Amino acid sequence: NLLFKLHFFLQVSRYHFKKRAYFYPKSVSHFLEMGSAIKHFMELVEQAGTVFEVANTIRGLIENHWEFPKGIDQNVNNLKRKRDQLNGQKEDIESRIKSELRPRKKVKKEVDLWIENVKRINGEIPNLESKVRGSSFFSRGFLVKNVRKKEEEVEELLEKGRFSDDLVVNDLSWIGQVLPTPSLVVETVKRKKNEIMQHFRNDEVQKIGVYGMPGVGKTSAVTLVNNELLKGEIEFKIIVWVTVGRKCSVIELQNKIAKAMNVSISEDEDETLRAGMLSEILSEKGRFVLILDDVWERFSFEKVGIPESSKGKLVLTSRSLDVCRRMDCQVVKMEPLSNEDAWTLFSDKVGQNLMTSADLLPIAKSIVERCAGLPLVIVIVASSMRGEDNLPIWRNALAELNRKISEYYRC
Repeated sequence: NLLFKLHFFLQVSRYHFKKRAYFYPKSVSHFLEMGSAIKHFMELVEQAGTVFEVANTIRGLIENHWEFPKGIDQNVNNLKRKRDQLNGQKEDIESRIKSELRPRKKVKKEVDLWIENVKRINGEIPNLESKVRGSSFFSRGFLVKNVRKKEEEVEELLEKGRFSDDLVVNDLSWIGQVLPTPSLVVETVKRKKNEIMQHFRNDEVQKIGVYGMPGVGKTSAVTLVNNELLKGEIEFKIIVWVTVGRKCSVIELQNKIAKAMNVSISEDEDETLRAGMLSEILSEKGRFVLILDDVWERFSFEKVGIPESSKGKLVLTSRSLDVCRRMDCQVVKMEPLSNEDAWTLFSDKVGQNLMTSADLLPIAKSIVERCAGLPLVIVIVASSMRGEDNLPIWRNALAELNRKISEYYRC
């Protein structure tokens, strides 16, 4: 309609131009009519220009983004086939990660990003397929390039997913150390290790206190716990082992914990300042385990800088039940070895071949009995007698053991 009006006006204008009528207005009203006509003409020209611009824009959009959609259904099928191939590659990558991932290891960043991109593609392809299936012939022409681009993305991911190197690297933020397996491990100690691990699986238990007389196997049981935690069955970011010992001040304990984590805290003698720094470091590390071996006296977690939160677990060993209770611990009592476990441990350390001697056997059983089920004592005595088949020396060993036990009780 606009184009028709413009064409008509041009024809009229051309006629008046030939007659030269518009050059010589016959009256004021004629002059005003000519001005109005010229204004109307300019408005029509402006509108026509806008229409032409829109038309050119639409034509450009069609030329740049529209393609004849022949074969687009086959292209979508090819895209889905390559997506299935990509997902198979992803499953293989994830299987490799499971086999390579160990404590102190983490997945490479580029592998993580690749898996995230595969997940993203998996979400985008069904949406694109749905658009193609539900579009008209003309609308499909705008989706041809989208399908092609998505297919190129999948091909690129297939190429990048051919990881030839390891998929994991060392996690430098992870802290923990496997400890040598103690020589005192028998069924009694293993049972206590399992009991402690059960408390680790209970989110309501934050502090565990293992107590018992000297040499009963507290440290051995907690060592097994430390090594079990490092296998990663229960996820902790750091596992710190500190031997506390007798007469350990707050500052000394703070220094030991910081050293075990390979961090530095203020040399300032202000315990409160140091406690704040230590608490902040532990909190930032995430889920942590702090194992304090050989605690003799109760201390304040707040003063040391040990945060009491659901993120952390504390394990301490002590000779004193009172210390464990006063520190609000879930108590685990280390019992002396059963007669069977005590004999098994002694025989293993002294040598099974010696225990076949009818003369030595009664003396050996008496020695084990006098050891009172204490693994440490059994190991020390058995190790000193290993390979010794002289009967008088065995008798002297039993007499010496009896003498030391008597002196201990007199003290």
